[in-house]
Amino acid sequence: MCRPDTRVVLYACHELGDPVATLRLLRTRALDRGWVVHAELYDLCPLAARSTQRPQWQLVMKLLTQGDGQAVLVLKEAQIELERRHQLEVRRRLEVVGATAHFLLEPRRSRREVLRRGGG
Repeated sequence: MCRPDTRVVLYACHELGDPVATLRLLRTRALDRGWVVHAELYDLCPLAARSTQRPQWQLVMKLLTQGDGQAVLVLKEAQIELERRHQLEVRRRLEVVGATAHFLLEPRRSRREVLRRGGG
């Protein structure tokens, strides 16, 4: 888990629905945990679009790579990538830059659990 003063980037991706409402929920949860919200970003595209094709996700990764944020908070992992193997790629990229991902509607899984579920 992250320390209370962790700088987080909030991210949402929606084909339909209201990303602003999702970001509001994420902001509330982040502040409840004592995290500092550095940025709030969202993409409006099909969930099937790869994270590499999403401009705002690319900005999330840039912020995390530069150290402006230490973690990303997302509603659920499918809002970044739908397929397990692609989710694992994202987790590896985050690990390389020293960042973590937190998913509000999913329990935290270890890397071993992700691999066991067909993520690699």
